[in-house]
Order: sequence, then structure tokens, then C-alpha cells
Amino acid sequence: MRTGLRVRELTAPARGAVSVLEVTGQGALSRVHGLVGGAELVPGALAVRRIEAERGDLLDECLVVVLSEERVELHLHGAPVLSSRVRARLGIPSATEASAIEERAAARLACAPCEAAARVLLDQVEGALRLELGLILAGDEGSAPERLRELAWRGERLRPLLRPPLIVLAGPVNSGKSTLFNALVGHERVVVDAAHGTTRDAVRERVLLGRYAVDLVDTAGERSTPEGRVGEVERAGQVLGRALRANADLVLWLAATPGEEPAGVGARTRVLRSRCDEFPSATDATSPPGIAAGPDPAGARRVVSELVHGVLELPPDPWREGEAVPFEEQDRAAIRDALRCIGQQLSWRRPLESLLVLG
Repeated sequence: MRTGLRVRELTAPARGAVSVLEVTGQGALSRVHGLVGGAELVPGALAVRRIEAERGDLLDECLVVVLSEERVELHLHGAPVLSSRVRARLGIPSATEASAIEERAAARLACAPCEAAARVLLDQVEGALRLELGLILAGDEGSAPERLRELAWRGERLRPLLRPPLIVLAGPVNSGKSTLFNALVGHERVVVDAAHGTTRDAVRERVLLGRYAVDLVDTAGERSTPEGRVGEVERAGQVLGRALRANADLVLWLAATPGEEPAGVGARTRVLRSRCDEFPSATDATSPPGIAAGPDPAGARRVVSELVHGVLELPPDPWREGEAVPFEEQDRAAIRDALRCIGQQLSWRRPLESLLVLG
């Protein structure tokens, strides 16, 4: 069991839509809760919380994802300065300061999200990445760019295997989100009822789609909410759902009847025609895929799996025995630095040598 707290950035250390900080180790949840405050956080929780600067000013409003007592993610707005300030507020050393490649892979192996990810990490524990980097450094300089590009491509390609994508189910009330959620989870995880507004919170489960694990979230349906306390709770659930959609790798918007599609469909949103057994409609080649998760859960699971694999470009066979994979952002960054140095005719070996020495 880990005894020290560590924080590492799971996204690239550059400006972007989202930066994700992972806090791990004994007491991780307690430390994060001390930073964000509010109601108690428990494993499996998703919450939007404020992070304040030392003087009480708002630093950021982030999404907190509690994976366990010893592993919590903070989804921040993407800015290197913001990530640095949050790390400083946490008061935790970076996880990249002093652990070898094999040691880092072993630490991640203990909580591998699926079998294929475990196999990839085990290969790195046994030295696959160190061996490949050593061969590149010892090899012909002319072949280095191609080998580095191949290694960088492999790391990006398998990133969703090692860090499960966040898939959010969204749509209007009674569009079949919870029915689909249960079908994908494989049992009745959430209550399904004909009454509007049954789901008022976000419910998260890790599920397997083919060889890949994904973090699946069922969210509160969109509608005009009633007045009073019940409406306040439902509105809070809708706000959380929108925050989750903003951070999702893929949003599946369920529309049971025509006109329920979102006004604008972004690159990370796909529409599904839900409850097709109750609301059949004419289809053509351009129509969204249709599902009937209630009477045909296996068919719904197949459609969703094919859609997720296609949109996220997930290779069907991610693990190849003994293959070197840069499994963390610091590994991929070192490879990118080496390629940049080659393009600028600078010493390209130093980033790789640093990676081998420091891990």
C-alpha cells in the first residue's frame, strides 16, 4: 500500500480545454477534500467544487472524480499556471520526481483498468520501454526519428487503454438514459421509472466495452424543473451533468422522439435514437444509430461499443506481447522533446537519457 501522497498531471502540460491532476496515496481523498471543502466525498462520487486561493479568492471551479480513498482526479480548466497553483495548494510533491520507469509501471499495474492494460503495463515492468529507448540511443542516428515517431504514435494510440475514457449519457428526461446505463453495466444499477426527473444525480460505473474499460456516467435529464426543493435538487443534478459533458471524451445524447436532438452537436457528441421499440421512426443512411435497451440490452451494448470504438479510434487488439509503450505523459513528453531537438538540430539524446536515469 502506498504511504506517500503524490500528484501527477495526466494531460499534456500545455494550454487546453481541461487539465487533469491525479492525487494518489494514503490519505488522498482526505487531502483533496481539505482543498475543495463542501459535502463529504466518497469513492465513486462526482462533484463540482470550488478551489480557492490562499486569500479566499476563486482559483477554479473543477470536477472532482473520486476513484477510491487513495486515488482522486481533479479536472481543471486547462492552463499550466493553474495546475501549478493547485499543486502548490495541495502541498504534495510531483509523482515524477524520483521513480524509475519500471517502478512507475508497477504502481499503475496495481490498479490497471482492464486486462489488456495490465498486460501492457506488465511488459513495461519487465523492461520493454527501457529496452526500446536504449536501442534508439545506441542505434544509428538516421533511424532515430522514425523509431521515435513510431513510439510516440503508439503511446497516443494506447492512451485510452491505460486511462479509461469518460463517456457521459445525456438527453431529455425519459429518453432511456438509465435503461441504457443498466444495459451497459449488466445489472440494475440505477432506478428506472416512467416519472420525469427520477435521476437527479450523476451515477458512475466502470464498464468493459470490448477490450477497453470506460467510465460511464448516467446524468439527470434535461427539462424545465419544478419550483421548490425538489426542483433545486434536480437543477443541481443538471448542472453537474453539464459539467461532466464539458469534460467528457464522448457524450452520447439519447433522443427518443424527433426534436429531442441537441441544438448543436460537437465533435465529442453523438446522437442515439433511443426507445426504438416504443417510438419507431423512418431511417436512412444519415440517421443516428437506433437502440432499444429495454427489450434488447445486448443489441444496445453492441451498438454503443461499435460507436465508442469508432469515434475514439480504439484499435481492436491493443496489446502486443513485449511491445514498448510510453504509458505516462512524462514519457510521451520526453519523446516529443527528442523529436523537436532533431528538427532543430540540437542534442536529441538528452531527453531520453534523462528519462532513463530519472524514470
